[in-house]
Amino acid sequence: MEHLQSLFERQQSMLRAIPTASERRDQLQDLWNAVLAHEGALIEALEADLGKPREEVHLQEIYPLKAEIQIARRHLRGWMAPRPVDTGLAMLGTRSFVQANPKGHMLIISPWNFPVILTLRPLVSALAAGNRVIVKPSEHTPETSKVLAAIVSRALPEEQVAVVQGGPEVSAFLTFLPFQHICFTGGTNIGKKVMKAAADNLASVTLELGGKSPAVMDATAHLADATRRMAWGKCLNNGQVCIAPDYALVEESISEPFITAMKARFAEMYGDEEATQLTSTQRSHIVNDHHFQRIVGLIEEAVAKGANVAHGGTWDKTTRRIAPTILENVTLDMKVMQEEIFGPVLPVMTWREPREVQRIVRANPHPLAMYFFSKNDTQIAEWMRTIPAGTTGINEVVLHVANPNLPFGGIQTSGMGRTGGLAGFEAFSNMRSVLKQTSRFNLLPLTFPPFNGLSLSLARVVQRWL
Repeated sequence: MEHLQSLFERQQSMLRAIPTASERRDQLQDLWNAVLAHEGALIEALEADLGKPREEVHLQEIYPLKAEIQIARRHLRGWMAPRPVDTGLAMLGTRSFVQANPKGHMLIISPWNFPVILTLRPLVSALAAGNRVIVKPSEHTPETSKVLAAIVSRALPEEQVAVVQGGPEVSAFLTFLPFQHICFTGGTNIGKKVMKAAADNLASVTLELGGKSPAVMDATAHLADATRRMAWGKCLNNGQVCIAPDYALVEESISEPFITAMKARFAEMYGDEEATQLTSTQRSHIVNDHHFQRIVGLIEEAVAKGANVAHGGTWDKTTRRIAPTILENVTLDMKVMQEEIFGPVLPVMTWREPREVQRIVRANPHPLAMYFFSKNDTQIAEWMRTIPAGTTGINEVVLHVANPNLPFGGIQTSGMGRTGGLAGFEAFSNMRSVLKQTSRFNLLPLTFPPFNGLSLSLARVVQRWL
């Protein structure tokens, strides 16, 4: 690990050289130019690692990155400028503002499910904020990680940003180095270890984790539109999405029409026959044997406990493909209702009273996302008030993450901190509070000792007008 220590120290020695707004904008443009230069290599790498269709690469990995870079370059000078805040009567003669400074030295540990956007999006925020960065991409997508390293080395000097390869031991070593900030995207258990390691250096953290994101549907929902979005969101990247609808909570009166409509949507997207849906190249494959067997195990355990396979339930170990699967009659004691699925399996539970939705969702830790399909705005507002979640989609799934103006992140076990756009810039900056004396006349000297009646009278006057 000596080379990692040396790299860390080289970057650390350069922290006083803070890039200007123009330099940061140039860095972001250079990064985008390097992505374009390696576009073909990225498509090939993602096909090799995940079986991603070319269209998904553009729509889910490359286009969102372009939007993120454009937003940052367009607004960077405004983000960096001092932001005035109200000072108040008690501070007469002063003005106050907030100044964004770089946190300094950052570590980004990224996942395998969207290895381009979930690596480079936080890097965009880190560069916009003026930081130096070490990036550790996932070892589970080795071909894509190689291309990411080539992109970054083409765009930026190693003293500014460096990509390092390796397994869990490399990630563990890096987390114990005294970075100022660590951004980790991955599972909750590893996130806890990252946070513990960061605590030794009092480093701040951004954790994008996961959880079981429910999709709630009532009888007022537009069934055709809702199931089309549900089928897409559930099978996007073959279900390997941290904000995919993990399970469905459907009002009992529409449960049968819901399942019938879901079957029709799967047929529209992936072929009329279930065998065709299994082999469809319109979906990615499961990333590795471990995760494939884990998902199969969830299906088998649920069936053994009484769940019914309403659709799908087939798989091919050789290609690591699992057909879009719907499970009925699931219960909260089944692992498929306790663990994040991260695959194309949709358990369906029914409810009669809105309070049942709260009970079921609260049986698990706070989700990263929650989805509502309903025309009843009052009921949606009540669920949002009483059920915590990191993010929410109404009559839509997943799409909110594509808007760089919306802060993205979890709550408690599904994560902490926010990324994307201005929120990402602020998360990776020290938002420095500044108060400046602007006039020789001010009220503060009247509060200096020795105290007298005038001091108390002044305090009462100011208190009355605050």
